[in-house]
Amino acid sequence: MRSRVQTVTPKKAVEFLERNTANRPLSRRTVREFAEAMRRGEWRVTHQGIAFDTGGALVDGQHRLAAVVEADLPVDMTIFTEVPEGAFDVLDTGRRRNAADVLAIEGEKSAVMLAAMVRTVWLYENRPELNWSGGDAGVSNHQIVATLEQHPKLRDYIGVGEQIAAATGMIKSAAGAASYLVAQASRRRDLSAWFDGVVEGTGLVKGDPRLLFRRVMFAHTRKQAGQVMRRRETREHVTLYLKAFNAWATGTHLTQLRYTPREPVPPIATDR
Repeated sequence: MRSRVQTVTPKKAVEFLERNTANRPLSRRTVREFAEAMRRGEWRVTHQGIAFDTGGALVDGQHRLAAVVEADLPVDMTIFTEVPEGAFDVLDTGRRRNAADVLAIEGEKSAVMLAAMVRTVWLYENRPELNWSGGDAGVSNHQIVATLEQHPKLRDYIGVGEQIAAATGMIKSAAGAASYLVAQASRRRDLSAWFDGVVEGTGLVKGDPRLLFRRVMFAHTRKQAGQVMRRRETREHVTLYLKAFNAWATGTHLTQLRYTPREPVPPIATDR
């Protein structure tokens, strides 16, 4: 078996794909994700590339090649030739690394929680008006790492997220990310009263946004007839959290706190 790094142009990718005679069905979602990474300049040469067997048939790499065509960009790839027949059975049997895996390899603690928080911050910054779930809301491992580099203090809010989640039933990663976001937007303001009120709930009066937020969160997670109610999505929890925070930050009393799926996640009331 031989290998070399070669620049694969869209034209060459089409030629290689014509030799794709015995591969699995193409996943358009995977092709789209790879193509977007190529357009963002995130694609790197690794030991994973494309492979041809001893008969010249393409046995691995159809998604990468299809992505080159879709991105319409030349990309450097490792190309393997003379792969023994039968090797196809053991290709791609390993589990794909997710963002938490990547952060754990980098030595991050609470990698699963941190990865989810970083993803939430990225979505807030880049998709406030769009859906946060499904294939179109995918965040690449490269984007996760880059976002954490831009927001290193996110690590400090893992414990905050866990504390708020335990006190209110809010999704942990949503609580941690939202708390970080409001703290970053209010650097000149002491937010201890906000966090204490949300967590403890003591001494809060009717109309206080912190009290209403706690009640709404409790309503989302309480049990009815022995069944836990449907857990809401991260986008919903972040939206409700920020709505309550904005009201508290501006001294506005709240009588209702609601979420509609198509509304954008609100901007944060910043320091004046």
